[in-house]
Amino acid sequence: MTKSVKFSLKLLVDEKRNKVVLAEADHDFVDVLISLLSLPMGKIARLLESHKDLQTVLACYQNLNRSVADMGNEHFGSEACKNMLLSPKSSYEIHCRKLKLNMGDTDATKFFICSSYLSDDSTCDNVYSNFNTSTCRCGGTMSTRMFTSDEDLIGEEIGNSVDGVFVNCRSSFIVTDDLKVSVNSIGVVMNFLNDLGYTDFSDLQETLLDIGFEEVVTLLGCFFTTETPLTCAFLMKPCMTRKLKMLSPHLQNSEIVEPSSVFSVKLFVTKFDNEILYAECNADFIDALLSFLIFPLELICSFSNNLGSVGNLSRSPCRKASASDFSQVPDYYGCSNNIMFGYLPSPSPVYECFVPHSSSDSWSCQLARQIQWSTELFIVGGDIVKMSPNNPKVISGSSSGGDTGFMKKNTKFIVSNDLSISPMNSFSTVGLLKKMQVNISDLEEHQIIISKADLISILRASLVSSSALTNGLSNLLVKKPKEET
Repeated sequence: MTKSVKFSLKLLVDEKRNKVVLAEADHDFVDVLISLLSLPMGKIARLLESHKDLQTVLACYQNLNRSVADMGNEHFGSEACKNMLLSPKSSYEIHCRKLKLNMGDTDATKFFICSSYLSDDSTCDNVYSNFNTSTCRCGGTMSTRMFTSDEDLIGEEIGNSVDGVFVNCRSSFIVTDDLKVSVNSIGVVMNFLNDLGYTDFSDLQETLLDIGFEEVVTLLGCFFTTETPLTCAFLMKPCMTRKLKMLSPHLQNSEIVEPSSVFSVKLFVTKFDNEILYAECNADFIDALLSFLIFPLELICSFSNNLGSVGNLSRSPCRKASASDFSQVPDYYGCSNNIMFGYLPSPSPVYECFVPHSSSDSWSCQLARQIQWSTELFIVGGDIVKMSPNNPKVISGSSSGGDTGFMKKNTKFIVSNDLSISPMNSFSTVGLLKKMQVNISDLEEHQIIISKADLISILRASLVSSSALTNGLSNLLVKKPKEET
């Protein structure tokens, strides 16, 4: 990624109030702005953690990232499971690589087949994997690289001379302080200023800024701390801590909570202030929590009433129809414990591949949506076969079982209030009790059932608080009556 890229942004500033009224930006900057909606939350947390002024933003997500990094491979369903969580992919990563500034900066998705696939005595299935650690049915490692074009990966052209990558025209744009985006026009500016009570420009000053990678990261961090991110990011105005709106995410009347949609969790709570210090749980609840890392910002926003400016950006009428919803995640990131959030993974396509009759070290396998016979292929001799996606979360290499979780089953975990996770077989419970530095008699044990609505409540709290369990589950804690003396 070229981090040296700069965009010119013209701000209209109310100097008396020290507030950005609006900004004029070209389509390249707005393309980058909209692309932020596609970033997985784990990636966003890493970007903010590397910024010295934003290290406390999304602290719970940073703890989830560190927990995954610190856990050994033996706790995951496969090595790929850990890699998927550490470097979550966006369904729009190929589009983002076409931007002038790619904030995702992830390695391009790679394709692999079994190292024995092209051998004359191969018993391999016609499957590919996006991870070179996947295991084929024959027992071999899927480590032979295959290649395909970006157009074949997504099946469409990305950007052109008429529009941008995500925006539907190559105009300049108006961006308000709360991230409402409109195509630039005299009428739009007049109406907006009139709505704010400005009759002229006497109190307004134009400021021209050069915006690059660091400034966009700062702006991204302000998404989670304020409803006026332009002012906070570009006028260096201190952002007030966002208040947590814990509105209960009631289930729809037609929605039934199935047994697979609930988790039994044991909480350890202080009697004095009902603070949840730790939770003991099974792998299925951890799968649900770690899924927060793979969810794109747009999907997270749909669950939270704390990110109004992100919602404004999401609803922008300037988005192309093909980029109107970034809430999908790549195939096999889904499992039964995160699909309950109501999204469907974006299915991996079936590709075609030409397989020569005789194995050859010089033959480079290509994947394509459709392969046309050519003179070269007739001379080489072989077959065009359909290649299906392999589930990287399954050790056996089976292409079934797409709802497989990330963590190994029958493993117990402990989760702290700020979403730090540890396997219970990797530490001393006595040492943990000493670390709490609380009187044991001041702790209560609560056995609770966590539903989809409660998970969403934890998710909401994790965006703006470092006490995600306490703020997310406080409604489930029944205060025990004091014993009479």
